[in-house]
Amino acid sequence: MKILLINPPRTYFQGSKGVRLGLPLGLMYIAAVLEENGCAVKIFDSLISEKTEIIEKDNFLYHGVSEDYFKDVVSREEPALVGIGGPFSAQIHNAVRAADLVKQINPNIFVVIGGPHASVKGADFLKENKNIDAAVVGEGELAMLELAKAIKDKRSLKAISNVVYRFSDNQEREEKIFTNPWTVIKKIDELPLPAYHLMDMERYFFLSYDLSARPTKYNRSISMITSRGCPYNCVFCSIHLHMGRIWRFHSVEYVVNHIERVISDYKVKHISFEDDNFTFNPRRCERILDEVLTKKIKFSWDTPNGVRVDTLNEKLLKKMKKSGCQELIIGTESGSQEVLDKIINKNLRLENVFKIAQLCRKIKIKLRSFFVIGFPGETKKDIQKTIDFAFALYKEYRVRPNLMIATPLFGTRLYEISQKENFLVKNITSKDLALATQARGFGLIETSDFTPEDLKKFARELEAKISRLDLIRKLSNPKEYFKILKLIFKKPDRVIHYLKRILN
Repeated sequence: MKILLINPPRTYFQGSKGVRLGLPLGLMYIAAVLEENGCAVKIFDSLISEKTEIIEKDNFLYHGVSEDYFKDVVSREEPALVGIGGPFSAQIHNAVRAADLVKQINPNIFVVIGGPHASVKGADFLKENKNIDAAVVGEGELAMLELAKAIKDKRSLKAISNVVYRFSDNQEREEKIFTNPWTVIKKIDELPLPAYHLMDMERYFFLSYDLSARPTKYNRSISMITSRGCPYNCVFCSIHLHMGRIWRFHSVEYVVNHIERVISDYKVKHISFEDDNFTFNPRRCERILDEVLTKKIKFSWDTPNGVRVDTLNEKLLKKMKKSGCQELIIGTESGSQEVLDKIINKNLRLENVFKIAQLCRKIKIKLRSFFVIGFPGETKKDIQKTIDFAFALYKEYRVRPNLMIATPLFGTRLYEISQKENFLVKNITSKDLALATQARGFGLIETSDFTPEDLKKFARELEAKISRLDLIRKLSNPKEYFKILKLIFKKPDRVIHYLKRILN
């Protein structure tokens, strides 16, 4: 039985960051497990195919292959089972469209979609999309393996954990949807390494330099996940909804072997550790770094999803720097201690943020920080505290802020509160989420304390203050004069945009 795993096209609406590219790690882990168990599996990544295009349409960019080529690929592969990745609610319409196209080719192909959106929506997701036969809830490696076995042997899907599926009851002449129990993979060291060999890694490296999913460009860069799950309870976070609250981790040996393999086999030079809690156990993190240093493994790395300030210390930071850390991102979220304690439930002390910022400045580790504004219960005074705190961090320690507007992702407590209290400005679509989750996104929450436009004004205020400070610093440094003059003549449009931000 042939299995085809598909990374579907993506759309980027006006106001979003634009086209981004990253490895489909979820599909690669699933493929590795299937292959290890004797299944014939391939990955079709529509984002890096030779026929991939980036096309500007009416109000969005389309990144992927044409629908005709997509259908040609599926027809040529003749799969009995198709698994489609849906890692973002903001892009789920593309995964659904891929399922529709598969069924156009052959309605007998069994189509499965996985990812956070399918995990949260569950049975409702299948009710809304008739061309999807099943959804994987949570982690997909073992669920897809058992699905493949059951489909091959024509067995019931009833005993397969983490699966929501359709079932036609011939006696009652109606279709039913069943939701099986959800479990997590406790011993993730038992999973094989992702199936890099099923990807065109050289093409990925070539394209990803210009389409990197991360703000900073690194040559031959990949993402890596060394742990799963989040035991915390931040009001806006959706991680535990599909990865669970139990923090599970790969052993030091597994992680170091993974690093060595990608460097040896694919000449990787930079790794983005995408864990939601890479430093959750500081001692484990330190042991990984110790092995990297002992073995003299040369690569650079960063933590784009952020780490908790309360897991960091000077000893660990020094080892991070020595082992190749280029940048850390911390999740501060708010400049108001009351908002952190009573609204976000972050369990973080703001004074610790300044301590770590000072240490990173001393050790020369580039530091950024996530901030979020626009929570129900937050006042304009609270939001101003966040703006002031973020600017103070940047002014004092060069901690560049990533300011975002609170987005009520499906299934989160933020969504439930906003829906219950009628704070949502509209019925949310995937396009709304695509726009709202951007740095310059438009808010979906309105309370008696603020409107979405108020939040935009706060965001512009911080942006303008930082731009002014940057300009002052540049003008006070003679070495920057020629760079500024060169930019004025080479890219005047960027200079005009920059000045508009300053004068905002």
